[in-house]
Amino acid sequence: MDWRIYKREWQVGIGCFVVLFLSLYLLYFESKSNGGVGKEIMGTVSFRYKTAQRKFPDRMLWEDLDQGMPVYDRDSIRTDEASEAVVFLKSGTRIELDPQSMVVLQLKENKENLDLNEGNILVESGKKVLSVIAGTVGLEAELGSKFQVTKNENGTRLDVERGQVEWSEDGAVKQTLGEKESSLNGNKLGQNWNLVSPEDSHRYFPAELEQTVEFRWEGGEEGILEISPRRDFSVYISKRPSKEAYYKQKFPEGIYFWRISSKDGKKVSEVRKFRVLPNFPVELHYPKKDLSQEDRTVAFSWAKQKIASGYKLQISNDPNFGSLSETQVFRTNFSLTLDPGTYYWRVQSYTNLPGTETFSEVRKFSITLPVVQVAENKQGNVTAPETQASSDLSVDFPKNGTLVDMTGKESISFRWKFSAKQKQSEWKFRLFYKRGSGDELIYEKKTKGDRLVFKDLEKLDVGTFRWTIESDADPNLRSEADFKILLREELEAPETKSSGARP
Repeated sequence: MDWRIYKREWQVGIGCFVVLFLSLYLLYFESKSNGGVGKEIMGTVSFRYKTAQRKFPDRMLWEDLDQGMPVYDRDSIRTDEASEAVVFLKSGTRIELDPQSMVVLQLKENKENLDLNEGNILVESGKKVLSVIAGTVGLEAELGSKFQVTKNENGTRLDVERGQVEWSEDGAVKQTLGEKESSLNGNKLGQNWNLVSPEDSHRYFPAELEQTVEFRWEGGEEGILEISPRRDFSVYISKRPSKEAYYKQKFPEGIYFWRISSKDGKKVSEVRKFRVLPNFPVELHYPKKDLSQEDRTVAFSWAKQKIASGYKLQISNDPNFGSLSETQVFRTNFSLTLDPGTYYWRVQSYTNLPGTETFSEVRKFSITLPVVQVAENKQGNVTAPETQASSDLSVDFPKNGTLVDMTGKESISFRWKFSAKQKQSEWKFRLFYKRGSGDELIYEKKTKGDRLVFKDLEKLDVGTFRWTIESDADPNLRSEADFKILLREELEAPETKSSGARP
């Protein structure tokens, strides 16, 4: 056979093999990267709205950032469209990234350097010497300064709100800007209007879908109020002349920018940003209102709050919460073992930003002593209820009355036994949570074989459960068992405070 006629196919095949080899190598290199291991932590992400990402210098892929995550020396941080992030460094420096912005953090000789690649950052310098690099422009800020840097197709703009910032180009100092001064590409800008409210980067957290925003400004001639979802005002929400230096308008959730300009467009004020982020109270799920149960272990659950970084579960014998026990939780469910009595509970959500705390409604529940005590046998052991089983099908684990310790575990394996004639059967697995008012079905699945590995631990908590296994072809062929889950680190009672003062 003449292989030369397949020359083209050979070339394509070899090319595909080379691409596959390079891809596998790059994947291996990426997996071997240590990321932040061994690097100095510069700070944490104190707030994140929508999509914010970071990239280690030795990696090619970006990863999503969440509130509370650490950031390291030489990390690149970027935000997506309509997104923002606030980074708080250990020195006290605070960096707020606008939508579609990117900055690289660097720590050199006890000096913080911020390399602004694109977009806008608002900076409040802390206890270390701080500089911002934007292309060929270098900005040196004195301690305690607050200023804004924008880098886009129009060049570099600096707006100083507080303190003093030195502007350098190619290593030579060109100018020094003080409070309320601005510069575009090294040329100082005159301020025709003094914007009063809303303040720059102000956040509104309404308990409704919209927020009424009042705009106020002073000085200058009669101007045009411009409002846009972008800092460059390439798109407008409204653009209206205003004889009075005041205007009021409602806004839904989003990030907005506003400024005042002259009618001929030659004079423009500074640009200010504000955002509207509805912050509804936490919605409670369980226990239901006025619930009464005999089980002393109470499972609390509530809906995830959109911007919350954590929750505080508050429980009291007083409907006014004059005295309470409080537990800090970073998920939306928690279990506690309580003494019989009447209780009131609520959940407080919070973030790292001021003014974001919300309280849920207050609910009441009670724990009562069981009317009929479980009989004890002659040896003093509790008599467990009989499990339904047959010679053709029986539970193997967890068996009836088993106490399962889930501390540190990531899954639980349910196993059952069946006779040889049932090997081809399809089984229906159900898992129930036993409450005082009845059993609640929390999981159901059809499966084959003799086991099912359950990994959805969000559905499990401290308490009593019942699981059943039955033949899909013959519902009369079934077996079931009750078991309890123990989670040692969550069974300790929360610290009780002597007053109801908010932390």
